[in-house]
Amino acid sequence: MQRISTYNLKPGMIVAQNVYSADGQLMLCAGVALTAAYIRRLNQLEIASIYVKNENLPDIEIPEILREQTRVQTIKNIKKLFQNIQVMNKLDVAAIQPTIQTIVSEIVQNRNTMIHLTDIRLYDDYTFAHSVNVCALSTMIAVTLGYSQSRLEELALGALLHDIGKTLVPLDVLNKPGKLSDEELTIMRSHSEAGFELLRKSCTEMSVVPMHVAYQHQEKFDGNGYPRGLREHEIHEYARIVAIADVYDALTSDRPYRKAMLPHQAYEILLASAGSHFDGEILKSFVNHIAVYPVGCTVQLNTGEFGVVISVPEGMPFKPVVHLIADCNKRRLNQGKELELVKHPTTFICKVLEEDEVLDSFTE
Repeated sequence: MQRISTYNLKPGMIVAQNVYSADGQLMLCAGVALTAAYIRRLNQLEIASIYVKNENLPDIEIPEILREQTRVQTIKNIKKLFQNIQVMNKLDVAAIQPTIQTIVSEIVQNRNTMIHLTDIRLYDDYTFAHSVNVCALSTMIAVTLGYSQSRLEELALGALLHDIGKTLVPLDVLNKPGKLSDEELTIMRSHSEAGFELLRKSCTEMSVVPMHVAYQHQEKFDGNGYPRGLREHEIHEYARIVAIADVYDALTSDRPYRKAMLPHQAYEILLASAGSHFDGEILKSFVNHIAVYPVGCTVQLNTGEFGVVISVPEGMPFKPVVHLIADCNKRRLNQGKELELVKHPTTFICKVLEEDEVLDSFTE
């Protein structure tokens, strides 16, 4: 199985995982052969990539901290919630509570699963899918920190609504491909305060704590964030958690103006920002649960051999299990073996192959 950008798809390729539309409808089932019409439709909907079968790579089940059905349904719910709050100026917390409880329940149940986040998103729905992913990531961090059920649900609500202020930011500013002007930057930075005010005025039933996630998630640990320049423990712990999840998901997401970073690249940026942008202790808990080399990615080892990551042991993000597929001369192995890197301390991953490098890279 391999994740392929839509511009590299060819008729006849077999879909390996279900593909959903922005409104949660099943577009393509796993096992369907792609046609030119299907590929055109995927491009029209700006779906960045999908999983297809590859006979030269092992079939792998991608572990999830959140079921695909839950993720899609939550995106639909949050989209409706954002629309209602704009039209009626009212937020129905009771309506979203079952969704929050489902998210928390699934993540607690999958607490030993490394974070892969393999969802396929539409650009137009980035804000909604991003909100769901940040909610899932933040909840996973809080689970590792030992939060109670009530605190998990409170945090998850705040994380899900952290970017609600962006619904008030013009789309041409929100999705601008180039550098923002000073005026546009001011508008963009207003989303934290706007989100807090929107929640405060539209929902009298909500605790003020989740509202502060929207207000404070752009604050930085060293005091150089906004809107108030808070530092260290002046920033609510929920907001310190969400800040990490927010940046990680943004870095690893495809946007109209840039390609997503690979998880190991985002990992390096996060670590470099420990103590300045982020709370170092919370960050440590988070990075120990990131699949730095996610299941399904093709890698090269320091031995020169090539392989596909097939699993990631809990707490060992740099030592996944790799299924070897080619030797150091890029010749395919007829009988690829599994290599548990944790048992081979001198063997390590030195490169993650880009998609274009994987396609037709190896010879018989």
